[in-house]
Amino acid sequence: MSRVLAGRYELLEQIGEGGMAVVYKARCKVLNRHVAIKILKPEYTKDLKLVESFKKESQAAASLVHPNIVGVYDVGREGNINYIVMELVEGKILSDIIKEEGPLDYKRTIDIGQQIAAGLSCAHKNHIIHKDVKPHNVLVTKDGVAKITDFGIAKFVDNATIVGNADTVMGSVHYFSPEQARGGYVDEKSDIYSLGIVLYEMITGKVPFDGDNPVTVALMHINNDIVPPSKLVSGVPPILEQIIMKATDKIQVNRFKSADEMMEALKNVDLISSIVGDGIYLHSTAAENGVVEVPVNLAENKDIISAEGDIVSMGKNKNGKKKIRLNKVKVTAIVIALICAIPVSGLIYHVITTLGESSEIKVPDLKGQTVEQAEKNLSDLGLVLEEGDKVYDSEYEEGEIVSQSPTADTVVKKGKVVTVSISKGSKEGTIPNIVGKSYDDAVYLIKKYGYEVGNVTVGESDMPKDTVISQTPDAGEESKPGVSISFVVSQGEGEGKVTMPKLTGMTLDKAKEELKNIGLEAGDIGEDMSDAFSKGQVMWQQVGAGESVEKGSKINLKVSTGTEPTAPKSIALDIDFTDAKNLVFFLTVTVSDEAGTRNIFTREQRLKEQGSEVVSLTGTGVGTVTVLFDNEVAIKKNVNFNTGEIN
Repeated sequence: MSRVLAGRYELLEQIGEGGMAVVYKARCKVLNRHVAIKILKPEYTKDLKLVESFKKESQAAASLVHPNIVGVYDVGREGNINYIVMELVEGKILSDIIKEEGPLDYKRTIDIGQQIAAGLSCAHKNHIIHKDVKPHNVLVTKDGVAKITDFGIAKFVDNATIVGNADTVMGSVHYFSPEQARGGYVDEKSDIYSLGIVLYEMITGKVPFDGDNPVTVALMHINNDIVPPSKLVSGVPPILEQIIMKATDKIQVNRFKSADEMMEALKNVDLISSIVGDGIYLHSTAAENGVVEVPVNLAENKDIISAEGDIVSMGKNKNGKKKIRLNKVKVTAIVIALICAIPVSGLIYHVITTLGESSEIKVPDLKGQTVEQAEKNLSDLGLVLEEGDKVYDSEYEEGEIVSQSPTADTVVKKGKVVTVSISKGSKEGTIPNIVGKSYDDAVYLIKKYGYEVGNVTVGESDMPKDTVISQTPDAGEESKPGVSISFVVSQGEGEGKVTMPKLTGMTLDKAKEELKNIGLEAGDIGEDMSDAFSKGQVMWQQVGAGESVEKGSKINLKVSTGTEPTAPKSIALDIDFTDAKNLVFFLTVTVSDEAGTRNIFTREQRLKEQGSEVVSLTGTGVGTVTVLFDNEVAIKKNVNFNTGEIN
């Protein structure tokens, strides 16, 4: 007999499970409709703080009514069972769609992105921040409607989640913002950053940052630049790429001001592509030459076509129909004019013609410079500086540039405006950031902001010697002046030492190549069964990933045979009788391997004049073979049954 909750919800079947809850399909007997019910696992019901948070935050989420948000209908408790009743969505999880079909085409990416942004907009207007936007929390119906789930519900803790000081979940490490990674102030722009990462994964099929553990990935969000999507896949609209890069800017104030603003930007990409067509984004020969074809009805708009022949050229395609050829830079300006219903005047035409002919310029890195310095550097390159927001920052001193848009190394045209955010200095009572600074600079900053130098220790790092590699308390934390700041400085990487890479999960050939690239060698290769690693994958390495090891060292490895035991293998051993002391002697051959020690021959009589004998050795993995003449060791060698080598 099925279980009924609260006298109305009949549990039918389990449809999902997370770290802290199980999801069931159920039928509401009162309204006669199917629903999804999330039930907190029994082991967490004793945590009163968690249960209360589960209840309160779910009630807040229930206030959100939007087509792009999974509705929360009810929250309750029956005995030891804490549950949430939600809308049942028939469809797929976005993470599964990306896994099965990724990379997704840009139109589908834009469509889903707009819907997620619309759902976030509703939440933000109701003062609710999701904090864990990721493909796993987006359901897509069979009709293509995207719905965000898990608003305000206690986040599931697993090996891809970072947890804060008070056991509060900060978000999933591959998708959360730099401020979440630092444990800093989180607002609506943190959700915008996460949505930018989701767009990135949809359009490229992979997340921008990945590593061996959550801490590594978190540091990448803080320190590493995101590789533009167009570097990984072709056909990414430049405007969409700009949206993704802006949404994932490491500085909060440089991102979109709201989910609505981001949604409108995505709609504009959709609108432009619907007017011009895919040709403007695809790597056709014409597109590579800066030319795209557009529909005739667009070209026939006399308010848009200039009398100048280099903007528009008329011709016929293979079917004899008229076609229009437009320069890519200029066609973008024309489309914008279409959208705004503004005729292209001689002045506008002059501007877009100038843009088309301008040389490309790489934007310099302005961070740490004063406005005067940056203005001069940009002016020399033909670029224009514009002052943006003034923000508190513990890394840059007052008056220095904290961030810029476009970012450093972006290729732009002459005359491009570069907007910069300027530091107001560290907010009083905020720990300064000294990671990456020299020892002397770190001491200077600590004292400048009214703090004391605490314990200074030395640690291994690939950072330059005497550079700060970590600090306690962390940068950005609020703390009264006079508090001691301890830090660790790098002793530099040891001479002749290298850092061991992670080899587990690789094929044996790939692992050997990785070792060779950093000056190491593969040692003994063993085999064993494994449920975690597929057949042929490295399942164990002698030196753990991240540890230092002397160059030239041999690293023993073990390779998975899958779930089946390793089949014994045979190797031929040629035994030379020349060293036998007696004409008639007794021969003993002993083999030790992963299966144990055993005798092949035990005191069998041989004649020295026979000269030699070939013995077949059978075993698994690696071991040794010992040959005795009259109980004295004549031969002792290492044997590797995996490779067939004896040495």
